[in-house]
Amino acid sequence: MIRTLSAAIVLVSASVAPAQERGAPFRIGDDVFRTGASVMHDQAGTNDLFAAGERVEVAAPITGSAYLAGRRVTVGAEVGGDLHAMGADVTLSAPVAGDATLAGYDVMVGAPIGADLRAAARHLRLSAPVAGTALIAAETVAIDAAIAGDATIAAGSLSFGAGAEVGGRLVLLGGRDRPAQVPASVAPPDRVERRALPGEVRRPGGWRPSWLSIGGGLLAGALFVAVLATLAASIAPEGLERLRAIADARPFRTFGIGFLTLATLLGSAILLVLTLIGIFVAPAVLVAAFVLAVLGYVLAVYLAGLAIWGWTGQLPPDSFWERALTALIGAVAVGVIALVPFIGWLAVLVLALTGLGALTVAVLRPEFRT
Repeated sequence: MIRTLSAAIVLVSASVAPAQERGAPFRIGDDVFRTGASVMHDQAGTNDLFAAGERVEVAAPITGSAYLAGRRVTVGAEVGGDLHAMGADVTLSAPVAGDATLAGYDVMVGAPIGADLRAAARHLRLSAPVAGTALIAAETVAIDAAIAGDATIAAGSLSFGAGAEVGGRLVLLGGRDRPAQVPASVAPPDRVERRALPGEVRRPGGWRPSWLSIGGGLLAGALFVAVLATLAASIAPEGLERLRAIADARPFRTFGIGFLTLATLLGSAILLVLTLIGIFVAPAVLVAAFVLAVLGYVLAVYLAGLAIWGWTGQLPPDSFWERALTALIGAVAVGVIALVPFIGWLAVLVLALTGLGALTVAVLRPEFRT
């Protein structure tokens, strides 16, 4: 993990170094770092390769591992170690001696893998043997080669060709379509296991979430958020009342301020990355944006609970248990809104940004009074 992060920093530095021609290789020992619009690695004597660009192609063998990222990634020469590749289109047409970890929209594995395969894609086709195990997750999976070890596959649509074979146990996870038929030539029935993904039950039309799992998830999430809101209301009841007054006074303006607050934090993180020096500060800014967004959501939940509590004709909550009940009412109400198709997530986003906006106004304008 540390090595990968360090390599990424060096790769970025190499791409903008004034003494380094754009797209030219940057070497440290036998390791090569390359970036550019179109990257073609065709130099022999490379141990590890780190490359990123619009198009990335490996045209010369490397003795170590390859770490590749781009829109189109093509591996056309042997990799002596492990392969890590990510892109919109990832094509493997040369052998990999170690593990292959692939991620993309279209992933094509057309050359042998000497160890394990781990792949995530929208569409994946495996037409070359895997010497180890395989872990595959994709919308559509087509397998026409042998997997020597165990295979675990999560796919909406799964098909096997004449050359498909699994030497170990075949585990099939989930799937929205009807269960895939596994020929005996691929794996005998006693070595095939079907499992539901978490929160899903098997039905004739495919794998779908049960109402019990949806209700359980809603209740668990509501309880968690209600606990946070109750703590906030118990610690600073006057502050929560002030935030409610701010949101009630100018709801649209409060929402706009919340939107601008979050946009400013996210935009500043991007600008910090572009300065290179600020790349070390950007993660802290992103964490702050995430924390504030969550805090805005928790505040919005409690404010929604206060509104519902007031509509019932009750006096404002002034005890711990009344505040807890108010928070739970708000959490359940917002959770139910989130389940509404198409518009639920948008409504929750508006509530969260309104809560964040009220918090921003309270911090920046302490003189605000209703």
